[in-house]
Amino acid sequence: MNNNIYSVVDIGGTKILMLLIDSEGKVLFRGKRATPKPTPPEALVDTIKSLLSDAGKESENISDLKPAGLGICIAGFIEAEKGVVHQSPNLDWVEPVYFKEIIESAFSCPVIIENDANAAVLGEVYYGAAKGHNNVIYVTISTGIGGGLFLNGRLYRGSAGFAGEVGHIKAYGTGRICKCGGDDCLEIWASGSSIARSAKSLWNDNEVEGGPITTEWVFKQADQGNELAAAIINDAAVKTGRGLANLVTLLNPSCLVLGGGVIANRPDYLEIVTKQMIREAIRPSVEISIVEIVTAMLEPEAGIWGMYALLSGQAVR
Repeated sequence: MNNNIYSVVDIGGTKILMLLIDSEGKVLFRGKRATPKPTPPEALVDTIKSLLSDAGKESENISDLKPAGLGICIAGFIEAEKGVVHQSPNLDWVEPVYFKEIIESAFSCPVIIENDANAAVLGEVYYGAAKGHNNVIYVTISTGIGGGLFLNGRLYRGSAGFAGEVGHIKAYGTGRICKCGGDDCLEIWASGSSIARSAKSLWNDNEVEGGPITTEWVFKQADQGNELAAAIINDAAVKTGRGLANLVTLLNPSCLVLGGGVIANRPDYLEIVTKQMIREAIRPSVEISIVEIVTAMLEPEAGIWGMYALLSGQAVR
């Protein structure tokens, strides 16, 4: 019997989440730390070691743990085969970091490094909202916009690992520089931070009741009947729906998984996005081959479970 224990880590801009999961899918430990600032790779190694130490203190059964595999997902442009993070805005990494080499030198076990949205689509396919589908697009709409592609029964990374960057398709307006180095990407017009940014072009933080201006503030204003706030939200939703329509037209998925804080618990927003997507996608992709549109089931741990699927061999690398 395979009694392996896998260490799976999701490194975000504000927090680091680690789960220890056995070969039967049982969670043995769940720990969280704030992401160190600044964030050199060595600080992340120390954080992972500290979390493993916490796991050992919590359970005698894993006190001498040497993981059978270590999987790490990060938001960024990642060459998965080599484990190179070419850029990660959340961690302020602007030059290539050979992260797999660094992690392997610190931990004596196999290591997999993957983009967080790629990991998330695998999590939703194998354990969540897209289970049973072979062609899936996952899109998360939060501070930024990310995407993962699962096509013909396996993760699609592209030639070097950079496929699925949904947030950086164009064009959705004019005059905004994006963190990717380009301008006027979908993310810079339709993400959560961009909804707040659009509102700040109309109102001053110090002059609004209930401020400061955040994405939540804009949605609350719209709920209270503020027509300008409602127009900002509607514009972001229409742009998001148009972006999804392009993806559906291009890739013809059977399932579209939508996640992230902007979508969560906002059925009215999701309805605008969905209607726009259906309106603008080519007819056969939404009428002959129906697209099932679902909200993510595993957040905030979708990436964790996708990495587990890779480590345990359930998902094809």
